[in-house]
Amino acid sequence: MKNLRTLVTVSALLVSANVAAHADTLLLGSYGTGAVNPGVINSAVSYSPTTSTVNTGSTSTFNISPDGTWHAALPTSSYVSFNAGTAPGSSYVAPNGDYFYTTSFILSSAMAAGTGTISVLADDTVSVILNGTQVLAAAGPMGPSNSYAKCSDTGPNCITPTTVALTGLLAGLNQITFDVKQVNGASEGLDFSGAISSVPEPTSLALFGTGLFGAVGLLRRRYSRS
Repeated sequence: MKNLRTLVTVSALLVSANVAAHADTLLLGSYGTGAVNPGVINSAVSYSPTTSTVNTGSTSTFNISPDGTWHAALPTSSYVSFNAGTAPGSSYVAPNGDYFYTTSFILSSAMAAGTGTISVLADDTVSVILNGTQVLAAAGPMGPSNSYAKCSDTGPNCITPTTVALTGLLAGLNQITFDVKQVNGASEGLDFSGAISSVPEPTSLALFGTGLFGAVGLLRRRYSRS
C-alpha cells in the first residue's frame, strides 16, 4: 500500500506539471521607442501628441529613471515619457493635463481566451483602456483626501503598483491606451508590467489524467489480489 500511495502522489504531481507545461505565458512591459525590447510581446510605448496636452509633434518616448522618488520600475519594464526631462529631479515641468500613450500586441485565439493582468505606476495617476474599454480608472481630483503631494495619494499612482485584470482580450491585434493625468505639475511618467496566460486545453488534460488514474486502478486491483 505504501507503493500505491507513492504512485498516487507522483500522479498528482505529474498532472500539475502537465498543466504548467500547457499554460503558455506572454509578458508585457513598458519601454521607450528608442530602447531595446526587454523581452515582452508588446510594441514600444508610443506617445499620442495630437490628443495629449503637450503636442510635441512626435510619437517618440524615452526611458526615464524613477530616481528613488517613484516606486522602482516593475519587472521587464522601464518608466517612459514623451520627454526625457520629466523624470523626478529633472528640470522640465509637465503642464497639468492628459498625456496619452499606446502599445499594441497580437494574440492567438488560445491566448486571447486566457487570463491576463497588468500592473501600473504613473505620476500623477493614470487610466487604462484595453481595446476601447476602460479597465482601470484614474484617481480622483485634488482635494482634502488627495493632496497630490508627490503624485496621487490613492492608486493608481507612482508609489504603489495597481494591478487590474485584462478583460476583453482579442484574437489578433490588441491595443492598450494609457491616459496619464498630470494634476499638480512637476514630474510625469508611466510604467507598466503584465502577463497573459493561456488556459490548458481540457481534452488533453482529461486524457492525461484518465491514463494516470487508470494505472493507479490497475495497481490497486493488483494489491488487493496479493
